[in-house]
Amino acid sequence: MSDLGHVLVLAGGLSYEREVSLKSGRRVSEVLRAGGIDVETRDTDASLIPSVLADPPDAAFVTLHGVSGEDGAIRSVLELLNVPYVGAGPEACRIAFDKPSAKAIIKASGLSTPDSVTLPKETFHDLGATAMLERIIDRLGLPLFVKPARGGSALGASLVRTAEELPAAMVGCFAYGDTALIERYVSGVEIAISVVDHGDGPKALPPVEIVPDAGVYDYAARYTAGHTEFFAPARLSP
Repeated sequence: MSDLGHVLVLAGGLSYEREVSLKSGRRVSEVLRAGGIDVETRDTDASLIPSVLADPPDAAFVTLHGVSGEDGAIRSVLELLNVPYVGAGPEACRIAFDKPSAKAIIKASGLSTPDSVTLPKETFHDLGATAMLERIIDRLGLPLFVKPARGGSALGASLVRTAEELPAAMVGCFAYGDTALIERYVSGVEIAISVVDHGDGPKALPPVEIVPDAGVYDYAARYTAGHTEFFAPARLSP
């Protein structure tokens, strides 16, 4: 890996997930340094572009989370600066980061995705929250899962088992974004599969089974040690 030379690790940012990003950046930087790579870790502020222009890195590793980090924006900036980076390009990031857009592409590809409705906060304000929530339950049933249309780390995401829980879930969702994605809840095994491409085509890594002790893979389950068990490979039945 020492052939990489000077690598820029981007961490921090101004999203709700800043602290998670800083931890990710530290861990990635430690691994790269252990491999003999010259690592520079930087935040994304007004000093970034002048710094890159003055001392261009051989590659960048983006460990930013949330808006600007996962929505393709910072990758567009890196491309403007002619800096190679690890990960998907801006267009793929934009599509994946916006959950309704990602669901539409998945559905168009013939894959199954839970029934859902996507509505901005203004719709609830203008048309009446009570009437809107009643129609959502009539259409999708219960239980439901409510989440911001954009964002990560399960911030603002809630499992709704009863009609009485839905208003609070919507308030929590809108605290982290102006648009809510309300899906029919699907109970099952949580699986994560990473895909890498070293230039010879995409390859899927072994599936990882995620078992949170509280039953829901929320923010605490993701980032609090001991709250979640991981099984790799996943314990999948044939």
